[in-house]
Amino acid sequence: MQWDPERSLQLKALPYRSLQVGLSGDAVDRYVDDWTVAITDITATVQRIRQLLRCGDDSAAAAHLPVERAYPLPAQIATGLDASPDITADEVPE
Repeated sequence: MQWDPERSLQLKALPYRSLQVGLSGDAVDRYVDDWTVAITDITATVQRIRQLLRCGDDSAAAAHLPVERAYPLPAQIATGLDASPDITADEVPE
């Protein structure tokens, strides 16, 4: 596992990172054969975002991005990963 820097649409570093987790062994087979339920070609969307950025319309480009939510972690796991305590599973309403 490693922490990867997040980037803006202009590729500038953002003040937070995302966790990248590698899979091995049986998890790889399960990911490929069981856990992946669909693959979507987003080429046209990415091309549109690039076009909007080149025209200077950053807000329109950002509107094409998917909504991202922080993944809630149990506090003990967040501590073990040295993750920010912004959202933990203990705080997520049911």
